[in-house]
Amino acid sequence: MSSDSEVEIKFLVPAGARAAVAAEVARGSAVERRTLAARYLDTSDRRLARAGIAWRVRREGRRWIQALKAGGGALERFEHEVVRPDGSHDAAAHAETVVGQKLNRILRDARADGFDVGVRFQTGVKRTARRIRTRGAVVEVAFDDGRLVAGTSRERILEVEFELVSGSTVSMLALAERWRKRFGLLYEPRSKSERGDRLADGLPLAPIRKARRPEYPRHAGTAEAFGAVLDECLSHVSRSASGIVAGDRSLRVEHVHQLRVGIRRLRSGLRSFSGWVPPPPDEMVERLRSLFATLGLSRDDDVLGEGVAAALERAGAPALTVPAAAPGPDPAATVRAAETQQLLLEWIAWQASLSEGRPAAAAAAAGDARPGDPAAASAGGSGPGMEQPGSERPAGDPLVPSGSDDDQATFGRDAERRLRRWHRGIAADWKRFDDLDEENLHALRKRIKRQRYAVEFFAPVLRGGRTRRYLEPLASIQDRMGQLNDLFVARTRYRELLGSDPAAWFALGWIEARITVVRGLARPELMRLAKASPPGR
Repeated sequence: MSSDSEVEIKFLVPAGARAAVAAEVARGSAVERRTLAARYLDTSDRRLARAGIAWRVRREGRRWIQALKAGGGALERFEHEVVRPDGSHDAAAHAETVVGQKLNRILRDARADGFDVGVRFQTGVKRTARRIRTRGAVVEVAFDDGRLVAGTSRERILEVEFELVSGSTVSMLALAERWRKRFGLLYEPRSKSERGDRLADGLPLAPIRKARRPEYPRHAGTAEAFGAVLDECLSHVSRSASGIVAGDRSLRVEHVHQLRVGIRRLRSGLRSFSGWVPPPPDEMVERLRSLFATLGLSRDDDVLGEGVAAALERAGAPALTVPAAAPGPDPAATVRAAETQQLLLEWIAWQASLSEGRPAAAAAAAGDARPGDPAAASAGGSGPGMEQPGSERPAGDPLVPSGSDDDQATFGRDAERRLRRWHRGIAADWKRFDDLDEENLHALRKRIKRQRYAVEFFAPVLRGGRTRRYLEPLASIQDRMGQLNDLFVARTRYRELLGSDPAAWFALGWIEARITVVRGLARPELMRLAKASPPGR
């Protein structure tokens, strides 16, 4: 019996690279080949999947291994395995672990509600694996070739996994990056259990992954809290990115939206912890901003086509020719997906380097570090738009050692102070709201979003009741300012049509009138937020 966590990263193997990857993994004398057949268990109403738990029984040669997996971030997650005498399952075998106790509670409640456990889907793969000693780490590289099976549905499994046996996570990622570039591998954030659950539900794309609040202990220090925030943001981004290539454009609209939300939350997370943790390289921050802007072009098309245009039609507007995106796959999606994947892996490497206490190693793990590389050189500098260290602490005061009592006390105090200071800026804009032009309204909207995300990031160390009361007006005005922003985007686009279609005049008149109405609705909502008290400890 074992109880531990696993550190790994997984990639899909393009069909054209299958033979080359298989040959590379099989190179050497200490190669292990196994046939694995697994049954993944869940209740008929998917209670384990909804709780983020994967439970399986797998035959490995002559042995049966029951495994329980859950949670974790981009690289690390909980895993507990027990040997079984046969293919039967027994939840009690995991009862000594926290996740096992959660599993047993879920199954007990499910039985009380009339739901029993059964096989939801199965996998069958031929695995070829070997251990590679790379500079700073021993890594097991495993190539799986097989299928996911859910009822009559089938899906090919062609993936290679890099699991850390010992040594540095950053070194493992550097090895994985070399393989990714060499064989054209595609980063796959989803586990087999996530893919199988989607297949069993007959979903054409990865499920929409919305933002969640990071979880960490109330007594956590700065580093632990920031790690949880990074884990959540990167998980949101990676799972949203997995849906922007496949399928029809209409199916990808929400994936693109959630990807932009994830990027904005990641940028807000950096701002929220600015001055308290080592900052990322300038170049990575700038590329993140650039990708966000590129995705925004697609999002603006969606807003125009599905939001304002539909409202105009309901208002009786004359027919107007608006350039629409071509049906079917979006040619730019592949470019965006590739750019997103490369950047995401660099952020994962940077996060791993933080946990190892060497943030300058992130560029090397991403395979981009060179002598004199500005990205590597800037690893100790502040990113664009980031506040300077010491913004909440005395100038020159060093970062408090992570995990110390002082760090835990300082983090909660600094989080409270930062929220209050940012709130004062929003309240000042309320007093001059009627005089704000489009540019300043857009800046206010971004500050409101940043404040909401910061409250969610700091929530575990804040008073729950005050946090909930503050988030209510914050969410309300954020939605209202989003409506106003969509109208501004539409106004710009319809102005471009004036020379070619007179019907655009009607649309612009309606949009101007609607802007006046929405601004009138926003003012009292902003006042309500301005008069609220930001949450504290």
